[in-house]
Amino acid sequence: MHEAVEHPADHRPELDSLTDHESLARPDGVPVVGTSTVHGSITLVAGTLVLAGDVGTDLCLAFRATAPTLDGVQCLDARQVTFLGSPGVGLLAQVAHDRGAGVPLWGSRAALRPLRLTGLDRLFDVRPA
Repeated sequence: MHEAVEHPADHRPELDSLTDHESLARPDGVPVVGTSTVHGSITLVAGTLVLAGDVGTDLCLAFRATAPTLDGVQCLDARQVTFLGSPGVGLLAQVAHDRGAGVPLWGSRAALRPLRLTGLDRLFDVRPA
């Protein structure tokens, strides 16, 4: 017989598929902190915040829940982003706010378009992808 499992009121089933990578390290010992879903990932590796795939609400919420502060981010790599939702734009804006304008950013068209539409691209030193 199966017992009913009750979830807390704030449980979000769509986040059950997330995998945290808090304690991983590269072979050279550089720590890797981040979160991934089937559709995208956000990782912080040696001062580079790497975004890939679908950077939407669920992924950003999970990253913010598991990630340390973003003050160690030195540059942004969004070359593999296929979708950047408003939570992803907010995450990038927070990095620019914490670090100041001019953070180097390499981005795909999908990553740069919402930044350009909102005028937030001026906060970054956008580099050719």
